[in-house]
Amino acid sequence: MTLPDTPPRRLPGRTVISVAGDEARSFLQRVITADVTGLEPGECRPGALLTPQGKILADFMIFAEDNTVWLDVPEAPAEGLVKRLTLFKLRAKAEIVLNTDLAAVWATAPFPGSAPDPRLGGRIHRGIARALETGEDKPLDTYEFEAGVPAFGRDYGEAEVFPTDVNLDVYGGVGWKKGCFIGQEVVSRMKRRGTIRKRSIPAVFAGEAPPRGTAVMAGTTKIGAISSSAGHTAIVLARIDKLAEVDRHAEADGQQVHLTIDEALLPPPAPQPAGRA
Repeated sequence: MTLPDTPPRRLPGRTVISVAGDEARSFLQRVITADVTGLEPGECRPGALLTPQGKILADFMIFAEDNTVWLDVPEAPAEGLVKRLTLFKLRAKAEIVLNTDLAAVWATAPFPGSAPDPRLGGRIHRGIARALETGEDKPLDTYEFEAGVPAFGRDYGEAEVFPTDVNLDVYGGVGWKKGCFIGQEVVSRMKRRGTIRKRSIPAVFAGEAPPRGTAVMAGTTKIGAISSSAGHTAIVLARIDKLAEVDRHAEADGQQVHLTIDEALLPPPAPQPAGRA
């Protein structure tokens, strides 16, 4: 990987794990949610390690070049992630290292070694840099709130949500066609049976957004709850099926709230009975 010559901003609260070796990609391919076999320089992709029950233990942004894969991961689950990956590695030819000399970085324009963040429509470019050669610390919260992108540690914690709850599949972080990975049976069954009900969506308030945990209501129907908020914006973990059933303004803590729902997050239409147009 070509490291940037000019210092982009450093993402606080993140660290970098490398998985390197002849079998690094094939090992990760059978363990994590994302498809890493075809990931090239200039691309990045979100992914996660799940529990056998299909919930996120840790998620990350993935970069790769040749036989090395880098995971840009939140600091809190990083050591546990290294231990779990080491346990799952068995005899695979791959070395797993927590790199304290590297840092996760970002900028609003491309820089050497960067890749557009697929969660944010390519507006932000992510990369890995030497820790001593980065710019100021600055989180991506503003961009994430605007796009309704939830974050580990802010919106959810270990083993609290399914990847579909936080739109990981929509961002390209679940390789539905790549074969087995830990938790795959549960997550694939949800998709196959059409039982994905919760999605994370952006919310905008006229006043200060209510705090995490505040219920979002449409009349007497609870359609979700705020998972994080800042200023006039929030992210809501919503029941998409319930949201589609109501035709009135949503409210939270007495305030009207504007919810934006991307069509990619809506459940597919129910199949028509045979013989009907």
